[in-house]
Amino acid sequence: MQSLPPSPSGSNVTGQAPATAALAVEAGFAQCVVGLRRTLFSTPVGWVLALWFCWGKVPQAHMMTWLGVTATFWLTNLVLLSRMVRAGPQLQRHRLQLHLAAALDGLGWGLIPVFLMGYDPILDPLLVCVLCGITAINAQIYLTYLHGFYVQEGMLWLACTLGLAQLGEREAALDYGVGYSVFIGLMIYYMVPVTRRLLEGTGLQIANASLAEQLRVALTVEQRDASTDALTGQGNRRALDALLGHQMDLAARTGQPFSVLMLDIDHFKKVNDDFGHMVGDDALLGFALRVREYLRQGDVCARYGGEEFVVVLPGAPLQKALEVAERVRLGVAQAPLLATPQVHATVSIGAATLVPGQTLEDLLQTADTAVYAAKRGGRNQVRS
Repeated sequence: MQSLPPSPSGSNVTGQAPATAALAVEAGFAQCVVGLRRTLFSTPVGWVLALWFCWGKVPQAHMMTWLGVTATFWLTNLVLLSRMVRAGPQLQRHRLQLHLAAALDGLGWGLIPVFLMGYDPILDPLLVCVLCGITAINAQIYLTYLHGFYVQEGMLWLACTLGLAQLGEREAALDYGVGYSVFIGLMIYYMVPVTRRLLEGTGLQIANASLAEQLRVALTVEQRDASTDALTGQGNRRALDALLGHQMDLAARTGQPFSVLMLDIDHFKKVNDDFGHMVGDDALLGFALRVREYLRQGDVCARYGGEEFVVVLPGAPLQKALEVAERVRLGVAQAPLLATPQVHATVSIGAATLVPGQTLEDLLQTADTAVYAAKRGGRNQVRS
C-alpha cells in the first residue's frame, strides 16, 4: 500500500484515497473537539484531588492562586469549545482555536510544580502522579487528533519543567522531570499507531457508507428501469401487472372501485410508414407525455405494447373514468404530437370498471372490447 503524506491529525492514514483520508481526519478533529468539551466538565474533580493532597501542606494563597489561574483557563476553554461545537467543528476553521484551548489546558496543569510543589517530600510525587493521570486522560481525548495532544502536553511539559527547576531539591526535581518526560514519550509512542488505526477505521466507515449509498442509488435506478418503458418513460407491462394486482387486492379488501382505460393510437402504422420508425418512436413519446397532462394525480399510465397504453384510475367509478378518457381524447386530438415533422394523431379509448366477481383478465378484456368498438365506430372516441 502507498502511504499518504502526514495528515493534520499528526498521523498517516495509509491505503486510502486522499478524499477519504481527508474526511477521516476531519471527522477525527470534530470528535476531539466534542470529547474535549465533554471532559471539561469533569476537570474540577482533578482540582479537588490536587487541593486535597495539598491541604495543610501548601500555603493557601498559593493554592488559591493556582486554582484561580486554572479556573480562568478552564472558563476560556469552555467558551471556545462550546462555540466550536455549536458551529460544527471544522479543521481549517477551528484548528488554531483548538490549539489555544489545548495550550491553556496544558499550562493550567503545568503550573502545579510552580505553585504546589516543593513544600512536602511526600506530596511532590503524589502531584507528579496527578500530572501523569491528567496526561493519560488527555491521551484518550486526543487520540483522533494528535496535534492537539502535542500542543497540550508540550505546554504542560514546558511549564512543569520550569516549575521543577525552581525546587530546592535538585536531585528529586530531576527525577520527577525525567520520569514525567519518559511517561509522556511512552504515551506518544503508543498513541501514534492507535491513532493511525482509528483514522483508517473511520476512513473505511466513510468509504463503506459512500459505497452503500452508491449501491442504494444503483439499485433504485435498476428497479426503476426494470419497471419503466425505455421509450416513453411510462410504466411497462411488469409495473402494470404489479399495480393491477395491488388494485385487485385493495378492491377485494375494501370494496373500493377502480377503472382502467385502454388506449390505442389510431392509424399509427401510417405514421411509421410516412415518417419512419424514428419519428414513430418520438410520436409515441409525445403521445405518452400528452396523456400524462390530462390524468388525475395518482393515475398511472403504462405502455401495454406497440401503440397501446393502459391507464389505471384508482378509486374511479365508470363515470369518472369516462370523464378522464374524454379529456385525454380531446387533449391528444387538439394539437400535433410532434411539431417537426408535424404528426397529428387521435386515439380510441375503451373504459372498464371492476365489478364484483370479475377477474383481472375479465376487466382487461372488457376494456379491450370497448377499444375495438370505438375503432369500429369510426375511431377517435370513447366506449365502455
